[in-house]
Amino acid sequence: MNRLKFQKSLNALNGWRERAFIAALAERAFPNVRLYLSSIDKHATEFNDSYFDSVWQALIFDQDEDAIVELLDIALANLPDLENNEHYGALPTHDCLSILEQALLGGINDEKPRALAASQLSLETITQFIEFSEGESLSENQLVKLFDSHPLIEREFSFQAEISELLRSASHPADELIFRVREIAQDEGVSNIGISL
Repeated sequence: MNRLKFQKSLNALNGWRERAFIAALAERAFPNVRLYLSSIDKHATEFNDSYFDSVWQALIFDQDEDAIVELLDIALANLPDLENNEHYGALPTHDCLSILEQALLGGINDEKPRALAASQLSLETITQFIEFSEGESLSENQLVKLFDSHPLIEREFSFQAEISELLRSASHPADELIFRVREIAQDEGVSNIGISL
Protein backbone atom coordinates (compact mmCIF):
# COMPACT_ATOMS: atom_id res chain seq x y z
CA MET A 1 0.00 0.00 0.00
CA ASN A 2 1.41 3.39 -0.93
CA ARG A 3 1.59 6.21 1.58
CA LEU A 4 -1.43 8.11 0.29
CA LYS A 5 -3.65 5.01 0.36
CA PHE A 6 -2.34 4.16 3.83
CA GLN A 7 -3.20 7.58 5.19
CA LYS A 8 -6.68 7.41 3.69
CA SER A 9 -7.15 3.96 5.22
CA LEU A 10 -6.71 5.48 8.66
CA ASN A 11 -10.22 6.88 8.39
CA ALA A 12 -11.42 3.28 8.70
CA LEU A 13 -10.05 3.09 12.24
CA ASN A 14 -12.69 3.85 14.85
CA GLY A 15 -13.53 3.29 18.48
CA TRP A 16 -10.84 1.64 20.59
CA ARG A 17 -8.68 0.96 17.52
CA GLU A 18 -8.47 4.65 16.67
CA ARG A 19 -7.78 5.63 20.28
CA ALA A 20 -5.05 3.00 20.50
CA PHE A 21 -3.46 4.14 17.24
CA ILE A 22 -3.30 7.77 18.36
CA ALA A 23 -2.10 6.85 21.86
CA ALA A 24 0.70 4.82 20.26
CA LEU A 25 1.77 7.86 18.19
CA ALA A 26 1.87 9.96 21.35
CA GLU A 27 3.77 7.39 23.39
CA ARG A 28 6.35 7.05 20.61
CA ALA A 29 6.93 10.83 20.59
CA PHE A 30 6.96 11.14 24.37
CA PRO A 31 10.77 11.15 24.82
CA ASN A 32 10.65 14.52 23.03
CA VAL A 33 8.48 15.87 25.85
CA ARG A 34 10.63 14.46 28.62
CA LEU A 35 13.80 15.86 27.03
CA TYR A 36 12.28 19.31 26.54
CA LEU A 37 10.94 19.53 30.07
CA SER A 38 14.29 18.50 31.51
CA SER A 39 16.10 21.02 29.30
CA ILE A 40 14.05 23.90 30.70
CA ASP A 41 14.47 22.58 34.25
CA LYS A 42 10.80 21.81 34.55
CA HIS A 43 10.12 18.60 36.39
CA ALA A 44 6.62 17.55 35.43
CA THR A 45 6.19 14.93 38.09
CA GLU A 46 2.79 14.01 36.63
CA PHE A 47 4.64 12.60 33.63
CA ASN A 48 6.18 9.69 35.46
CA ASP A 49 6.55 6.18 34.08
CA SER A 50 2.99 5.28 35.01
CA TYR A 51 1.36 8.15 33.12
CA PHE A 52 0.93 6.19 29.89
CA ASP A 53 -0.15 3.13 31.85
CA SER A 54 -3.03 5.29 33.05
CA VAL A 55 -3.70 6.61 29.53
CA TRP A 56 -4.08 3.11 28.10
CA GLN A 57 -6.12 1.91 31.06
CA ALA A 58 -8.55 4.85 30.82
CA LEU A 59 -8.81 4.87 27.03
CA ILE A 60 -8.91 1.19 26.16
CA PHE A 61 -9.80 -0.97 29.14
CA ASP A 62 -11.90 1.14 31.51
CA GLN A 63 -13.15 3.94 29.22
CA ASP A 64 -13.19 6.05 32.37
CA GLU A 65 -14.20 9.58 31.41
CA ASP A 66 -13.24 11.12 34.77
CA ALA A 67 -9.75 9.61 34.55
CA ILE A 68 -9.44 10.75 30.93
CA VAL A 69 -10.27 14.34 31.92
CA GLU A 70 -7.59 14.24 34.64
CA LEU A 71 -5.00 12.93 32.19
CA LEU A 72 -6.04 15.56 29.65
CA ASP A 73 -5.60 18.32 32.23
CA ILE A 74 -2.03 17.16 32.89
CA ALA A 75 -1.18 17.12 29.19
CA LEU A 76 -2.67 20.55 28.53
CA ALA A 77 -0.95 22.06 31.59
CA ASN A 78 2.40 21.18 30.02
CA LEU A 79 1.60 22.30 26.47
CA PRO A 80 4.24 24.91 25.53
CA ASP A 81 3.24 28.37 24.35
CA LEU A 82 4.87 28.43 20.91
CA GLU A 83 4.41 32.17 20.42
CA ASN A 84 6.62 33.00 23.40
CA ASN A 85 9.14 30.19 23.17
CA GLU A 86 12.32 30.12 21.09
CA HIS A 87 13.45 26.68 22.29
CA TYR A 88 13.26 24.21 19.38
CA GLY A 89 12.17 21.42 21.69
CA ALA A 90 8.91 23.25 22.30
CA LEU A 91 7.74 22.30 18.79
CA PRO A 92 7.96 18.49 19.04
CA THR A 93 6.68 18.73 22.61
CA HIS A 94 3.65 20.73 21.48
CA ASP A 95 3.01 18.22 18.67
CA CYS A 96 3.27 15.20 20.96
CA LEU A 97 0.93 16.66 23.57
CA SER A 98 -1.49 17.74 20.83
CA ILE A 99 -1.56 14.14 19.56
CA LEU A 100 -2.07 12.91 23.12
CA GLU A 101 -4.89 15.42 23.49
CA GLN A 102 -6.61 13.94 20.43
CA ALA A 103 -6.31 10.41 21.83
CA LEU A 104 -7.84 11.51 25.12
CA LEU A 105 -10.59 13.54 23.45
CA GLY A 106 -11.42 10.42 21.45
CA GLY A 107 -12.17 8.71 24.75
CA ILE A 108 -14.73 11.40 25.56
CA ASN A 109 -16.23 11.84 22.08
CA ASP A 110 -15.41 9.24 19.44
CA GLU A 111 -17.74 10.61 16.77
CA LYS A 112 -15.05 12.80 15.20
CA PRO A 113 -12.39 10.98 13.11
CA ARG A 114 -8.95 11.79 14.51
CA ALA A 115 -6.46 9.15 13.32
CA LEU A 116 -5.50 10.74 9.99
CA ALA A 117 -4.88 14.19 11.50
CA ALA A 118 -2.78 12.64 14.29
CA SER A 119 -0.79 10.62 11.75
CA GLN A 120 -0.07 13.72 9.69
CA LEU A 121 0.92 15.75 12.75
CA SER A 122 3.45 13.08 13.74
CA LEU A 123 4.90 13.22 10.23
CA GLU A 124 5.01 17.03 10.36
CA THR A 125 7.03 16.80 13.58
CA ILE A 126 9.59 14.74 11.68
CA THR A 127 9.72 16.93 8.58
CA GLN A 128 10.16 20.02 10.77
CA PHE A 129 13.00 18.32 12.59
CA ILE A 130 14.70 17.27 9.34
CA GLU A 131 14.39 20.80 7.97
CA PHE A 132 15.75 22.26 11.22
CA SER A 133 18.69 19.84 11.47
CA GLU A 134 19.61 19.22 7.81
CA GLY A 135 17.77 21.63 5.53
CA GLU A 136 19.21 25.04 6.27
CA SER A 137 20.69 25.68 2.80
CA LEU A 138 18.33 23.53 0.74
CA SER A 139 15.75 24.73 -1.77
CA GLU A 140 12.12 23.67 -1.47
CA ASN A 141 12.59 20.99 -4.14
CA GLN A 142 15.69 19.67 -2.41
CA LEU A 143 13.81 19.55 0.87
CA VAL A 144 11.00 17.52 -0.68
CA LYS A 145 13.55 15.04 -2.08
CA LEU A 146 15.21 14.84 1.32
CA PHE A 147 11.89 14.13 3.01
CA ASP A 148 10.98 11.47 0.45
CA SER A 149 14.15 9.49 1.07
CA HIS A 150 14.88 10.23 4.71
CA PRO A 151 15.21 7.23 7.04
CA LEU A 152 13.18 8.95 9.80
CA ILE A 153 10.24 9.32 7.41
CA GLU A 154 10.57 5.71 6.26
CA ARG A 155 10.75 4.60 9.89
CA GLU A 156 7.61 6.57 10.76
CA PHE A 157 5.55 5.15 7.90
CA SER A 158 6.72 1.65 8.74
CA PHE A 159 5.75 2.17 12.40
CA GLN A 160 2.33 3.63 11.62
CA ALA A 161 1.54 0.90 9.09
CA GLU A 162 2.54 -1.85 11.53
CA ILE A 163 0.40 -0.41 14.34
CA SER A 164 -2.57 0.16 12.03
CA GLU A 165 -2.39 -3.39 10.69
CA LEU A 166 -2.15 -4.89 14.18
CA LEU A 167 -5.20 -2.95 15.33
CA ARG A 168 -7.30 -3.54 12.22
CA SER A 169 -6.71 -7.29 12.37
CA ALA A 170 -7.62 -7.59 16.07
CA SER A 171 -11.12 -8.52 17.18
CA HIS A 172 -10.80 -6.99 20.64
CA PRO A 173 -8.24 -5.08 22.74
CA ALA A 174 -6.62 -8.03 24.49
CA ASP A 175 -3.86 -7.39 27.02
CA GLU A 176 -1.33 -9.11 24.74
CA LEU A 177 -2.26 -6.88 21.79
CA ILE A 178 -1.95 -3.64 23.75
CA PHE A 179 1.35 -4.80 25.26
CA ARG A 180 2.67 -5.45 21.72
CA VAL A 181 1.42 -2.09 20.42
CA ARG A 182 3.08 -0.27 23.31
CA GLU A 183 6.30 -2.23 22.93
CA ILE A 184 6.51 -1.17 19.28
CA ALA A 185 5.60 2.43 20.14
CA GLN A 186 8.24 2.68 22.87
CA ASP A 187 10.90 1.50 20.40
CA GLU A 188 13.48 1.06 23.17
CA GLY A 189 13.12 4.71 24.14
CA VAL A 190 13.81 6.23 20.71
CA SER A 191 11.31 8.92 19.67
CA ASN A 192 9.82 9.65 16.25
CA ILE A 193 12.59 12.17 15.57
CA GLY A 194 15.28 9.68 16.57
CA ILE A 195 16.21 11.00 19.99
CA SER A 196 16.55 9.04 23.20
CA LEU A 197 16.88 10.11 26.80
